[in-house]
Amino acid sequence: MLEEIISEINKKEKNLDDSLKNDDFQTFSKLLEERFELLKQLEPFKTETAVKNVIENILKKDSERSKNIEEKMQKIKVDQINVQVSKKAMKKGYLKIEESISRHKINKSG
Repeated sequence: MLEEIISEINKKEKNLDDSLKNDDFQTFSKLLEERFELLKQLEPFKTETAVKNVIENILKKDSERSKNIEEKMQKIKVDQINVQVSKKAMKKGYLKIEESISRHKINKSG
């Protein structure tokens, strides 16, 4: 039974990495909940060396994932700022074109 739980946890760990790599945060969140339920099943075996190793591994991986998520959040912030700047530039460009067209019409008509 212990081996089965650990095997399932290892599968969840791989899937967590994959979902994070693919920016699938909805799946990532769901997998964290599923992993938590599996970890609760390890409680009776908490003194086993294999369980301690699994927990240590999870802590290391979660630390790396946390850094990865933080980096992704920073990138999203930068991208959002760039989008806002681009929107402003497009709006200014549009207004200049519109103004130019209006001037051209006025010049044509006299």
